[in-house]
Amino acid sequence: MIKETLGELAWGVLAIILFLWWIGGPGVTAIIWSDGDRLLAVQFLALWAGVTTLYLTASWLIRRARHS
Repeated sequence: MIKETLGELAWGVLAIILFLWWIGGPGVTAIIWSDGDRLLAVQFLALWAGVTTLYLTASWLIRRARHS
C-alpha cells in the first residue's frame, strides 16, 4: 500500500516537472529568439505544440500497433 502510494506520488512529481519543462523550456527559447517580437514567439510556441502533438500521436499509434 505505501509502496504503491509512493510510486504514484513519484510519477505525479515527474509529470509536473516534465510539464513545467515542456512549457518553460520553449517559452524561454521563444522569448530569447524572438528579440521582443511577440508574434514570432507565439509562432514558435505553436510550432512546438504541433510537433509535440504529432510526436505523441505517432508514439501512441506505434505502441498500439505493437500490442495488437
